[in-house]
Amino acid sequence: MRYVSLVVLLIAAPVSAWAIAYRPMNTAVHTVADEIRQRTSRLANYDEINMQYREMKTISESLQKVSDQTMERIPLSHNAEQWLESASDAALSFGLIVNAVTTSGERTEGDYKILPVDFNVRGGFPSVYKLLQHLEQMHRLSRIDTLTVHRVDDEIVEARLVIHLVFGTGETQ
Repeated sequence: MRYVSLVVLLIAAPVSAWAIAYRPMNTAVHTVADEIRQRTSRLANYDEINMQYREMKTISESLQKVSDQTMERIPLSHNAEQWLESASDAALSFGLIVNAVTTSGERTEGDYKILPVDFNVRGGFPSVYKLLQHLEQMHRLSRIDTLTVHRVDDEIVEARLVIHLVFGTGETQ
């Protein structure tokens, strides 16, 4: 009986130690090892993600710079007289005849106001193109809403430009 008890005790001690201590510890070690493998595989893309983040940050800074430059081109009032004078002088300097210039009342679009200007000129197509380039380079935000060009003869065209002058609402922005 003692011999059997001793054998059972010798067998039960390692089995119980395995069941109570080693098996949970092995399970914990395997779980941690799996977690380390998963996290390491996620870190494998870290350099790529970091590079994409830096590119996104650079693009964001560029967009902010362009946005700030654009905001500088939006006056608080329409100042249409200055713009009309500059556009008319440019048209004449490019050899165009200004047939008519009309404005049609300002309107609000979102946070800004728009003043449509109907600008009709006559002359050579290269001169009309130079006028468009001049309008684009003016230090003022504007949008060409409509551009219609009709050929009068081989060298002369009539162009109608509806240009929207953008300006602030007069409130601090």
